[in-house]
Amino acid sequence: MTDIFFTLQQSLYNALAASAEITALLGSPPRLYDHVPPGAVFPYAVFGATHITPYDNRTDTGFDHLLTIDIWSRYRGSKEAKDIVTALYDTLHRASLPLAGQTALLCECHSAEVALENDGFTTHAAVRFNILTQDD
Repeated sequence: MTDIFFTLQQSLYNALAASAEITALLGSPPRLYDHVPPGAVFPYAVFGATHITPYDNRTDTGFDHLLTIDIWSRYRGSKEAKDIVTALYDTLHRASLPLAGQTALLCECHSAEVALENDGFTTHAAVRFNILTQDD
């Protein structure tokens, strides 16, 4: 099942790296991490929590993914984080995602939230995507 996580994450990364809207906000290549390196420049995004529910029937096997992309910003106010949330939505909502060994049937934005962290400086946004995949 590990390949399912990585294959989907790589497809999402590739879609976001190809987006001019994303690279204008997060750089090129985008500061979108699986593990944030020390001294990372703000703003950046991180592949966060992933929840996968398998689903099967007589003829098909697939997975229902709920994947979070976290955004971290030190911009005064929430505008920068909200702009990145919008760019993620514009790029991934109803996107066609190529996957090796699977077909992405659906990619939709499930929810988004933006909040100021307790340090009073950092804005954290979390965008969740629901992605349905089916094995080829």
